[in-house]
Amino acid sequence: ICRVAGCTLCGEEGPGMSRMERLESEARVEAEVADEAVVMIDDLDTEAEETLCCGVLEKDEDDPDFGCLLGPGLLSVLIVVCGTASTITSKLMYETRAHGIDKCARHDDDDADDDEKWHNCKFTKPWFQTLVMKLAMSLCFFIAKFTQWYRDRREKIAPVVESRRDPLAEALLAEDGVTSPTRRRTPSNRAIRLIAYPALTDLLQTVLAQAGLLWVTSSTYQMMRGSVIVFTCFLSIRFMGKKMAPVHWAAILVVILAIVLVGVAGLLGEDDSGGSAGTYALGIALIIAGQVVGAVQFVLEEYLMVSMDVTPTLLVGWEGIWGTLYFVVLAPLLTVSPDVGGAASTIWHEDFIDTFIQLKNSTALIVLNVVSAVALLVYNLVGNMVTKQLSAILRSILESCRTLGVWITGIVIWYAFRDHDSGEQWTVWSYLELLGFVLLVYGTIAYRELVPIPGFTPSAAALE
Repeated sequence: ICRVAGCTLCGEEGPGMSRMERLESEARVEAEVADEAVVMIDDLDTEAEETLCCGVLEKDEDDPDFGCLLGPGLLSVLIVVCGTASTITSKLMYETRAHGIDKCARHDDDDADDDEKWHNCKFTKPWFQTLVMKLAMSLCFFIAKFTQWYRDRREKIAPVVESRRDPLAEALLAEDGVTSPTRRRTPSNRAIRLIAYPALTDLLQTVLAQAGLLWVTSSTYQMMRGSVIVFTCFLSIRFMGKKMAPVHWAAILVVILAIVLVGVAGLLGEDDSGGSAGTYALGIALIIAGQVVGAVQFVLEEYLMVSMDVTPTLLVGWEGIWGTLYFVVLAPLLTVSPDVGGAASTIWHEDFIDTFIQLKNSTALIVLNVVSAVALLVYNLVGNMVTKQLSAILRSILESCRTLGVWITGIVIWYAFRDHDSGEQWTVWSYLELLGFVLLVYGTIAYRELVPIPGFTPSAAALE
């Protein structure tokens, strides 16, 4: 600038240049610098978008966490596959045996003198599986924070352009909706503290449901989880003041009927196969109890997202962090708690020392835990995109496909891999369970007013 326009510090003009020419030259140079800064910002923005979106995902500037969204096709596949994998891997882990320090006697040919057999036990660890889930959820927080930081790098260059903008031009840009980059939404300290409550309910409902999965089939477990809509409905009326139309009550009754049919089919099928109907009933009761707690969780989460402006991804991440912190206290208590009460003792006792010894002695368990964690992580990451990307009808279909996927996978494991512990046999009572599944899907969709219930859904003429 000094060479072309003269030394501005000394106030001297360049050789052969008038003062007006010098000012014009300075303006041109400053404009070039500003243009270069804009190009640098655009290049950095493009680089970040290409890196984060990988050239596969769709850009979304309105997304507060990632700035990228999955396409509907890929999103649908991931929701069904990862949702199915999380349930199936849990069931497979429960039926996998590994050497530990706990004793068990579940082999038909057990010999009291054979210490090797006594310690070759199934990995019945619902609390540890819950911990794995919390760790996977925690990663959502760190991934969201990293992507936000990566996108915000361009803000370091933005002030260069902002400082060179004319006030009139700045005002015109603001009127056109072009403003300087804004910071992403971050939960307040109070909101972070309050997340501890839904995190606790999520931990309890997960443990109860996981313990129930020990004694029921994967399909029954998945269908019984559909009962959460019933309890969420009652809590929303009682604590959030929501009003229910007759069609909603009718849909709730259909869901209750479906849950009863699925439960009865499972109990009768277990009794016919020579299993224990009592422990099967205990499993169903634990899963339903978990859904009651889960309904409380949903109400608390809705309050935080609406009133505290917490994004779904960060909510999941903070719930994972809080849940992991809870285990700092829970793990020692569960380890030293008394192992009495038969099968039900799994709820209040779990030896974490034995857990890690079994993991050390079984590569299969390590692989299953890693697969489960990855499936849960992906499922939670894409879960908040479902509402934004997909229609209500497609969301309901995907939820049904997940349940159906779990059922079909269980049948394949039984017949193709001859695994009669983790798999599921098709029996005469499976037709009753199928009827319950159809009613469960119908009741869930009808509750969202996506399909009519004759005699309860108002006609178009009545609405007009």
